[in-house]
Parts: sequence; C-alpha cells; structure tokens
Amino acid sequence: QHSFRISINEASRSASGCLTKMTGLYRCWLLRLCVFLCGVCLSTQNATGTVADGSGASGTDPEESFSGTSAAPFPGINWLDRIATKDTRFIWDGISYSSSYSAVMEGEPLEHPCRNLNAFLNSFLLPPSLGSSLIQWTGSVHTAHYLMCYIRNFVLGCLLYYLAAGIFHYFCYVHPMSRETFEGQGRPRPPSAIMWDQVRLAQASLIVYVGLPVVDEWLVESGYTKVFFTFEEIGGFVPYILYTMLYFSCVEVGIYWMHRTLHTNKFLYKHIHLLHHKYKTPEMLTPWASIAFHPLDGILQACPYTLCLPLVPCHYLTHYVMLFFTAVWATYIHDAMDWNLDPIMGSVYHTIHHTHYMYNYGQVFTFCDRFWGTLKLPDGPTGITKQGKSRKQS
Repeated sequence: QHSFRISINEASRSASGCLTKMTGLYRCWLLRLCVFLCGVCLSTQNATGTVADGSGASGTDPEESFSGTSAAPFPGINWLDRIATKDTRFIWDGISYSSSYSAVMEGEPLEHPCRNLNAFLNSFLLPPSLGSSLIQWTGSVHTAHYLMCYIRNFVLGCLLYYLAAGIFHYFCYVHPMSRETFEGQGRPRPPSAIMWDQVRLAQASLIVYVGLPVVDEWLVESGYTKVFFTFEEIGGFVPYILYTMLYFSCVEVGIYWMHRTLHTNKFLYKHIHLLHHKYKTPEMLTPWASIAFHPLDGILQACPYTLCLPLVPCHYLTHYVMLFFTAVWATYIHDAMDWNLDPIMGSVYHTIHHTHYMYNYGQVFTFCDRFWGTLKLPDGPTGITKQGKSRKQS
C-alpha cells in the first residue's frame, strides 16, 4: 500500500510538473485561438477584411482576380502579404507566388474561403518553406495542402489531448479535493501503470485518427457538402440555429447507433472496440483513456460528423468547434467521477457503459438511450462497492 501511494504521488507530481511547463506554450496558442474565434464570428455577420494589396500571384489584378469582390471573409487575404518575404517567393507551373500558401490558394483566396481559412491555420504552425518542399515532392499543390492539414491536425490533436487530460488529471488526482473523493470514501486510485498504458495507446491512435478531419476538409473544399461559411449564406442567425440543432441531432443519433453496432457486431467488437473496453472498472478509467482505442474505433464513432455534412447545412466554424468540443467531452466522460447533470450523458453514465458494456451508448445526451431502451442509471457513488445492482430505465 505504501509503494502504491508513492507511485501515485510520483505520477501526480510528474503530471503536475508537465502541466506547469506546458502552460507557457499554450498561452500563445490560446491567445491566437481567441483572436481567430473572434474574427470568424465577426465574419459571420459581415466581412471582416477588405480586399487589399495583391492576391499573392504576381502580375494579377486583385479586383479582377476576385471578381470585383469588395470584402473578404475572415481571415481575408492580408495574412498572405504578412507572411510573404523575398525568401518565401515560390514559382509553380510558371507562375510566381508570394509564398507556397498563395500557390495553394491558386492566387485566389476569396474564391476558396474554407481552404483560405485552413491555409491560414496551417501558417501558424508550418512555414512556407515546408509547403514549397511538399508541393515539389508531391507534384500537387492540393496534395501538399492536405498533407499540411494532416500535420497541423496531428500537432494540435496531441496538444489538445495532453492539455485536456492534464487539466482533468490535476483536478481528479492532484487537487486537495481528490483526497475526499478517494481516501475519504475508501475508493482506490487508478494505478499509474494504467495511465501510462492509456497515454501510449492514445498517442499511437492519433496518428491515424487525425486523418478523419482531413477528409472533412477535402469534402468541404471540394464542394461535396452543404457547409456554409457565413450566416448570410443560410439566411441569417435563426436558420443557423435551427440547422445547427438538426445537424447535431443527426450526429448524436448516428454516434449512438455506430457505438451500439460496435458492441452488437461480434467481429467489430472483438477486433476493434474491445481494445478500448479493457478499461472495465472505475479504477481503470482516467481522463487519459479518452482516445485510448483502436484508431478505426475512433474514426467509426466520429464519422457521423463527416457523413452528415453532405446532408444537413452546417456552419464551417461550428463544425470546427464541435470537433474541439468532442475531444474535451471524451476526456470528461472517462474520468470516472460523479460530476453529472441530466439529461447529459456524463462520466457517471459512461462509467456504467464500461462496467456493463451493453448500456449508455450516447455521446452527449441520454435521449437516444432512453428512447431505444438502453439507458442504465447509477445507484450510488462511482467506484464504491454497493449492494444490489444498477437499475435499468424502463
């Protein structure tokens, strides 16, 4: 018991130290994210950037290139000028561009607002020189663009995983209130070995898992979806709210049935989903288990976000926010704590899913499980030996 407590304390101090070191790195990104969100939200009401100097391609007239457009949705085109230097100039197919990012936009960023936004985000992490190398290596500006989107998703996915899980870890296991949760109730703490196993599995799955958002981006940029970029395209704020509710409802139903199928189909469960369910007791569940799964498991459960895009209109930024929210939500529902408010499908319900397998398949809400009869309610505090069994919702 003494060595067990020492192990937990060491893991907690290590995680706390890593979290402190990472805080400085995240401040810059959080600031940039705030600026980005504010800018895009403003662009949904009206244009935020005025057409300015140059499209990025030499010898072209901006007014002519953008078909007389007088205003550009966020992030506009000025960002291409800001990153341009004499060292970033890039020649492709006989055309001189201010940078490889301008080549990706084919000199017309206003014609491709979603691609323009993705390239803008890529520019925060990836230098134009990398884009130039990838274009020359692949022989295609579009292939290079999506490779850069993949790299961006992987880096940000890793940062988000460690940041979200690290914060939850601190409040679950390091903060003084954790003593009341565990020692105060005689509840065992998760072994540090379990946490490291989850981290290794999650890190491996991310390599493949982050490819799904790239498919989203390709579908959107290629015009195969009903995604819109500004409120004006959909008729205003009220239609935006209604379509967002419809889109998220379709996603919620899709995830419920996909998750349920991963359990009821013996092949899928054995070869794909079982890996995640090796964490089958409260003391084996931690925030680090959020994406500790087979990469195809994560893709299958998240694919309703992609499959609904060609069917239901969705705001592009809203889609981004939903993906971000899903990553944080997955961290929350795996912490095996009792922080829950019905009808939210929170951690108290998802812990029952891991201990009982055939119940509580929903993602965010309990509505689907309640409607299709798979909701199982908790009968006491999580992780504490109880008499009797959890009752099933009739």
